[in-house]
Amino acid sequence: MVSTARELTDGATTDSERLGRIYHYVRDLPYDILASFRYLAEGESAASDVLAHGVAFCMGKASSFVALSRAARIPARIAFQALDAPKMEFLSPEVRTLWGGPVGRPLPWHSLGEAFLNGRWIKLDATIDAPTATRLGKPYTVTYDGVTDIPTVEGPVLRENGSYADYPAEVARWYEQVAGEVLEALRSPAAHERVAGDDALWSGPDPELVGRNSVA
Repeated sequence: MVSTARELTDGATTDSERLGRIYHYVRDLPYDILASFRYLAEGESAASDVLAHGVAFCMGKASSFVALSRAARIPARIAFQALDAPKMEFLSPEVRTLWGGPVGRPLPWHSLGEAFLNGRWIKLDATIDAPTATRLGKPYTVTYDGVTDIPTVEGPVLRENGSYADYPAEVARWYEQVAGEVLEALRSPAAHERVAGDDALWSGPDPELVGRNSVA
């Protein structure tokens, strides 16, 4: 992780420039939630695993952004939001069918990174790679400047779920469970029906319980 951060920031003269290089690198890793679920279900959840596989979804993008920023000596942390994204157009079709349900469920624990720069924390959502965002008609409208928050392009924010020094264990376990359930559903019609109808699974952990460990 340190060597990757060093390569990305080589020649940069300010923290803003260093952070911008890290943000764009992580953002433009291809977004593929199903491929990410496959390695996550094998227990590969570290930021180094994400970079080794070269594809990610919000969990891996946020973790990688934070790890690389810290390796470049820029304070960073994990943040979460619940999103209203009924079309879920960025999800792999197989995952969309399961997660969406009959009327479309929210994304309850969307992960993103925050960095401390110029005296304040800024939210930098690096989830969807720019080519995919543009292709699906939701291009980024905010350009990185080291000052302005960059929001997700996936949908409106329903709820802020707090900021955390490290990835909360409850949310990590939930994503690992979801990954396993999705892969099982793709192997079995009976499991597919069960998983698609499991509202409790797709709701994720209780925000109030997880939020007890938030730092902001």
